[in-house]
Amino acid sequence: MLKKFAFNCLRNFNAAFGMVSLTAIGLGAIATFSGLGLLYLAKGGFPIVEKERSEQIAYIGISAIVLGFTGIIVASLGGAFLSVVEESEETNSSRETAKIAETKPLVLIKPKSFEKSNSVPLIYTYTVMNFEGYSDLKGLVVCRFEEEPYRKLVLYEELRSHHIDDLAVIYDETDPDKLIGQTFSSYKPLPCKALEEHLEIHRRYVNAVNSEEFTSCYLQVCAGCKLLHGANNIVCGIHPYGWFEDGCCPDKQWDERKALFPFEDDGVVENLNREISSNQANICKLYGDLILWDEYANRRFSFSYSGILLKHSDKVLELGTEVRLLSYIQYFRTRNVVVFDYVASGQVSEFAKELKGIAQIEVDGDEISIFFDIYAPCHHFRRDGVALHPYSTFVPQELKYNYNLVSYVNYLKSKKSGVLG
Repeated sequence: MLKKFAFNCLRNFNAAFGMVSLTAIGLGAIATFSGLGLLYLAKGGFPIVEKERSEQIAYIGISAIVLGFTGIIVASLGGAFLSVVEESEETNSSRETAKIAETKPLVLIKPKSFEKSNSVPLIYTYTVMNFEGYSDLKGLVVCRFEEEPYRKLVLYEELRSHHIDDLAVIYDETDPDKLIGQTFSSYKPLPCKALEEHLEIHRRYVNAVNSEEFTSCYLQVCAGCKLLHGANNIVCGIHPYGWFEDGCCPDKQWDERKALFPFEDDGVVENLNREISSNQANICKLYGDLILWDEYANRRFSFSYSGILLKHSDKVLELGTEVRLLSYIQYFRTRNVVVFDYVASGQVSEFAKELKGIAQIEVDGDEISIFFDIYAPCHHFRRDGVALHPYSTFVPQELKYNYNLVSYVNYLKSKKSGVLG
């Protein structure tokens, strides 16, 4: 508040100083013309005032004009400076507002009830987390997030020891800390109800694994299946001894209570992989996300189980920024990889000539390196132009989604001065 008051005082003072300077110029001009006029009249034989007096008036007028113009220049510079300061303050203020919006404070709530705004069934994603630094929470919780304009609500339920034991069986983890990040979906808006239902859906699977009557690796595809019997050494009526082949069981039937996003089911993911695996790409589930790996270019793309491309994900620019998972599946399903050797073709030698005085290119076996000097980061590519480290911190932001040998050479040619990243 005081800062703003002082700033306004300076601005008002600067404006007043400018007005005084303009007034000085006006009065100086009047005095100058009056003094000169009286001086010329005196020289012409009409001495209204003394000659010395006329010269003194003219001198005072000229001095006032000079001082007035000096004041105008100072006031203009002061105004420009204040404008820059004000613009900087506004920019900083907007940045702070954006920063606050991006880093919303977490508000942890253990709800007893929850009202839905409509009757359409929603699917909620629950995550196992450990909020260190919060004195009220001493261990693992299962939670979901609710976005609000200026805060992020964390609706949670604390995990007791028997919850952790059952979840460890479901996710095949022996270390409780490795449960952190594991997710499940539910129609239940309350964490306590969602957790209770999730464990109940997998109850027969947990009991079957704990009974030690079955090899757990053969039962993993049965988790959540309503056909699972899991007693007396019988897995189910269709596959009494379990599913021994690779992939998902074709007869799996999820419990009706299980909420599934369109691409959450392992069987759906497996079918998508069949479409793209021959073109050096595959999909896997990782802590609540779908990761589409481009094995050829060593790139990864992240999607939600709903098939939405996540904000932090890499992107294929030619597909656009708003496309969904199925568009990427179609892209990789029809992709035709044509391998071009930039070393054998002599193209690297041409690049070396084009970058003379900018950067150096070296070829060592199957690796092409581009560097400036021993202190600058080096960029490495395969002989076919694919980046060996596409997610290095040294990748220029301009090439974030299009980083390869050719694009980087073109980038360097357009930036001929300075040390580039």
